[in-house]
Amino acid sequence: MRLSVITDEIAPDLDTALRECEALGLSAVELRSVGGRNVVHHEQSRLREFRDALAAGGFACPVVDTPFLKATKAIWEHLDRGMEIADLVGATAIRVFSGLRVDDRDWYLPWLADVLSAASNQVRAAGFTLLLEIDEACMVATVAEADELLGKMAPGLLGVVWDPANEARFRRTEPDTVNCGKVAEAVAHVHVKDYAHDQGWVKPGAGIVGWPSQLRGLADAGYDEYLSIETHYSAPVGGTAQATRDSVASLRLIAAESGVSLL
Repeated sequence: MRLSVITDEIAPDLDTALRECEALGLSAVELRSVGGRNVVHHEQSRLREFRDALAAGGFACPVVDTPFLKATKAIWEHLDRGMEIADLVGATAIRVFSGLRVDDRDWYLPWLADVLSAASNQVRAAGFTLLLEIDEACMVATVAEADELLGKMAPGLLGVVWDPANEARFRRTEPDTVNCGKVAEAVAHVHVKDYAHDQGWVKPGAGIVGWPSQLRGLADAGYDEYLSIETHYSAPVGGTAQATRDSVASLRLIAAESGVSLL
């Protein structure tokens, strides 16, 4: 498995974030927001600056994070823009969501499956992979719910961003692993953070996620792609940059102790 970081978790300024990533010995980053705005909302000239900054530092960008379906409405312009940015920075995948949670799941899930199928086919035709993030605020908040959705779609059409801390916060307990079922075959990217009942978001290993089991489960499922740090918290001293340093160090230690290779 390989390590990356979502840059705005370190700093809103991309150059500042990339300098920290270089100091941490990282060669890949995930683009979501710069300057407090999602990348899909930036002008083309700014996007070229982002591309040049990545190239100057020798950073790969495997995934572009869009806000597509972060609400209950599908804004297709966000997906189109995501593909343009992915092409610009050399990303191979585009992250989307499953819509905010609603009560009428029986109606919503078939609609969601149709929308994500159409989006996946559009993205695939452009040479990219569509990745659905498991998010506690959205209709797909757990491995079980992702498995249910994937069962309504063509096999292999949609990839999954597994974020076990999101499920931990949603269920208030240690999440399932992803070494079986449809999700195991679909996981193509992983977000890394942890959650503790009394503290909220914390570094990997300091909460209830059970990262040793998660890493072994991913390894058992044959996963060898990116683990992307998404801290979601600020250290008392050193702020978000220190939180990222602590999270990277903790994940590297957990991986070593679990017998999982982490590049």
